[in-house]
Amino acid sequence: MLKRFLLLAGLLLTLYNSQAQFDTSFMKTNIRRCADSLAHGFKTKNWELFTLYNYPALIGSMGGKNEFMKYMGLMFSPIDDSCWKLYEPGKILQVIKTGGDYQGVIELKSILEWQGMRITSTSHLIGESWDGGLFWTFFNNDGDRQAALLIKPDLSEQLIIPQLKEIKEPVSAPAKQKQRQ
Repeated sequence: MLKRFLLLAGLLLTLYNSQAQFDTSFMKTNIRRCADSLAHGFKTKNWELFTLYNYPALIGSMGGKNEFMKYMGLMFSPIDDSCWKLYEPGKILQVIKTGGDYQGVIELKSILEWQGMRITSTSHLIGESWDGGLFWTFFNNDGDRQAALLIKPDLSEQLIIPQLKEIKEPVSAPAKQKQRQ
């Protein structure tokens, strides 16, 4: 009888843990998919797509969808597409369940070569899902928790937002091989 109880308890524990792993895997797949779409919208200057994956309160604070798209177009129109050497999501650092939503943090890696400088950065997108983890929207706060709270006042205290990592250096011309004389 004790063997059956222990076996049943072990089986239930295994099923419970496998469900948690499935949920995490499911969440991470959807975060990655949505963050990839956000990055694709940015790289292709498809501001409609980019706006779809941006945090709605941020868009609203800028005057709505059309104003947000106009702002993004004006901000990034001087930068030629070829200047972006890298703009893509990195590691998913955290996913938590809060009262009515899921929140997460994912790296955003970029390399921009513009006006003689190379700017290599790792910033962190804060994501939120209201539908059980299917669809995610994001905003970037450059590692400033106070700025994040202005955008999302109910940001979970459990969410750890790393600081922006940025390196600026001059773009050097390729070294010419010395010719033997």
